[in-house]
Amino acid sequence: MYVTGTIIIIALLMAAILLLRLRIRFELGNGRRRLFVGLGRSGPQFDFVRRVQSIKLFGFTIWSSPMKDSDDSEETETVSDVKKKSKRKKAGRVRSIREILAAVPAISGAMWRYSIGLLKSIIVEELEAEIQAGFEAVDLTGQVFGYYQAALAAAPTVMGRIQYRPDWTGPSFAGQARVCVALPVYRMVFCTLKLIYQLPLRRIVKLAIGKKRGGQDGRQQRS
Repeated sequence: MYVTGTIIIIALLMAAILLLRLRIRFELGNGRRRLFVGLGRSGPQFDFVRRVQSIKLFGFTIWSSPMKDSDDSEETETVSDVKKKSKRKKAGRVRSIREILAAVPAISGAMWRYSIGLLKSIIVEELEAEIQAGFEAVDLTGQVFGYYQAALAAAPTVMGRIQYRPDWTGPSFAGQARVCVALPVYRMVFCTLKLIYQLPLRRIVKLAIGKKRGGQDGRQQRS
């Protein structure tokens, strides 16, 4: 009975996770520049105006700290590290260029279908933008505005959320935007499993292992 209850709880937790969404939210304008990347309403958020990074759990901030500047210092390699790398290179394996090129079409085709599947699964939860921009040449400003009008006619449901006002006086840019896109976890899992099934895994593993110098199929030839 205890085992059955545990299995049911685990199954419910897995189902709940699969129903969540990987979410990316970006806000720009009115003194705000914030980026959130997480699962559901939990994950890291970066405030580039206040220079603060925080962790959210179910929408509530549980940790925050100032953002640190990147350290430009680089670690120097010691002589022993160089010797170790040279030894590893000498003991490396050989991979056939012909076999690699033969595997490229199958791998690239599977990755392309995987990317298209993920893109089709993306949900635009929020998209609002107001942009006012102009260029040095008035005709270029009019050309961009014409492209906007054409896109608005082709995809009114999406482009209708983006308001573009041309500035005919000269080069300028101002605006604000709120964008939030999400990817359901179950769709990502399904596409990933489909990718694994379509990839030539045995060929990829064989190419990753390679062949030892003077050997075949990853085994040294015996004299």
